[in-house]
Amino acid sequence: MSDLVFLLSADVDIQTGYEFYEAVQAGRGEVFMRHLDVAFGQLRTFPEIAPVFRNSCRRFLVHGFPYGIFYSLEGRRIIVFGVMDLRQDPDIILRRLP
Repeated sequence: MSDLVFLLSADVDIQTGYEFYEAVQAGRGEVFMRHLDVAFGQLRTFPEIAPVFRNSCRRFLVHGFPYGIFYSLEGRRIIVFGVMDLRQDPDIILRRLP
C-alpha cells in the first residue's frame, strides 16, 4: 500500500471544501470528508487507478462531489498537490499543477 503525502495546498483545499459544504448545510462537510477518505483509500490501494491528466500528474474524481484529487506517484509515495473544485476555471487548475 502506498503512502499519501499532502502538500500544504492540498490541505488548504480540503479545509476550504469542508467549510464550504458545512456552510451550505450542516453535516454536509462531514459527508464530503467521508467521500475523500474513501477516495484516498482507493488511491492508496490502487495508485495508478486515475488517468494521467497532465505530464505525470493524475486526476482522481471524488464520487458525489465536483472535486478532483490531483497527484503524482514517486516510488511508493502519492504526492497530493490539490483537491480542487472542478467547476472553477480550468486555467486556474492548470496553473496549480507542477
